[in-house]
Amino acid sequence: MSTAVSAAEPDAATDDPGERGTLTLADRVVERVAGYAATQVPGAAAAPRRVLGISVGDARPDSEASVRARVDGGTATVEATIAVSWPASVRAVTEQLRERVRADVLRVTGVRVAHIDVDVVSFAVPESRPRRVQ
Repeated sequence: MSTAVSAAEPDAATDDPGERGTLTLADRVVERVAGYAATQVPGAAAAPRRVLGISVGDARPDSEASVRARVDGGTATVEATIAVSWPASVRAVTEQLRERVRADVLRVTGVRVAHIDVDVVSFAVPESRPRRVQ
C-alpha cells in the first residue's frame, strides 16, 4: 500500500528553516556596505588615491572609503582607509565610524563585525577663501 502526499501538505524536510540550506555572503558585500557606512560619518571621507605610497589628489567625500573585509561564517573583520576632515578629532571620528560600520553591516547583511582597523592616511583641509584686499 502506498501513501500519496498532497500538494497542500508541507514536506517535513523543508519545514525547519535550518534544513533548507545556508546563505554565504562574499567578502565584497560586507566591503561595499562598510565602505558606504564609513563615509556617512561626519568628518570622515574616502582617502585620496595613492600611487607608490604617495597621496595623489584630495580626499573624496563623495566616494566610498577603501575597505577590505574577511567574512568567516557570521563574523567579519574589517580594515578601512579614510581621510579625516580638519579640525575634527581623529579619535571621535574613528569611534563613530566603528559604531556606524558595525551597526550597518549587521542590519544589512546579518554579519557581526568583530574587529575594525581604521587607517587614517590624510587630513582633508577645507579650501581657504581667497583673501580680499581692502
